[in-house]
Amino acid sequence: MPRWQDHASAIASGFLGDWLQARESPLAMPMQVRHQGRALDTGAPEVPDASGTLVFLIHGLTELESVWSYRHEPDNGYGPELARALGGTSLALRYNTGLPVYRNGEMMAEELETLIENWPVPVANLILIGHSMGGLLIRAACHHGRQSGHQWCRSVGSCVYIGSPHDGSWLARGAHRVAEHLAAMPKDYLRVAGEFIDLRSEGIRNLSRGEVTRPDAQEPPLLPSVDHYVVSGLLTRNQAHPVNTLFGDALVQEPSARGDERSGWVLRDIANFPGIHHVRLAHEPKVARQLKEWLT
Repeated sequence: MPRWQDHASAIASGFLGDWLQARESPLAMPMQVRHQGRALDTGAPEVPDASGTLVFLIHGLTELESVWSYRHEPDNGYGPELARALGGTSLALRYNTGLPVYRNGEMMAEELETLIENWPVPVANLILIGHSMGGLLIRAACHHGRQSGHQWCRSVGSCVYIGSPHDGSWLARGAHRVAEHLAAMPKDYLRVAGEFIDLRSEGIRNLSRGEVTRPDAQEPPLLPSVDHYVVSGLLTRNQAHPVNTLFGDALVQEPSARGDERSGWVLRDIANFPGIHHVRLAHEPKVARQLKEWLT
């Protein structure tokens, strides 16, 4: 598939992914584990540089794994840099970001279980790195993996959450409130506008509240015996600027990235980067240096 079609599918899946999948549309993004630009068969992965250390990256809403690439080095990024530093292998997940987070988490867990079972060498250190929604997927996948007794959970050494809205995204919540207000208006055209804004995938709705489980399930703890790290960003370099308090990195406020409203969380370390916005957090050399300091 041409690159522009991949990006179009990623955007369409982000906003309408559950609707597209229900109708078996070719625009619905299938889940893939990818290595060096190609999809792997997790049941029989052919990776010449297979290592017992895996750096596994999970992108965010409407993104592709290319979000991890440095701006002027498309073949380089957090994954390859960490893999070189650790003597490991870099992998990335591609998925339909419009599906419910818990559902993507379940599928990711199953893919990881198949991958680890069939990896050419025993996996001793699995590092999970998620950007934005990708961080929520880590939590959802770890929960499903533990419930299912998956062996890959025992290989996880570190989880890194980069700009992830654990307590929800102010922008997603704002869209929900606007849609509710417009839908309640007496004018037909305002109600239609509200219904249009409310045409959001389940994945986006989960972002508004930081949801990672099925609606009837209790929120799970972080995966135990694992080092958990948080990276957050801010729009301006002056950390005390009111813009940062209101908007955080543009999509996620700093307290939400830390999961301040979550109970019982123990984080190994937190790094905040004033002047680095939400998307740039996924391919910023300063963040890469912090990751290497933590993980190597």
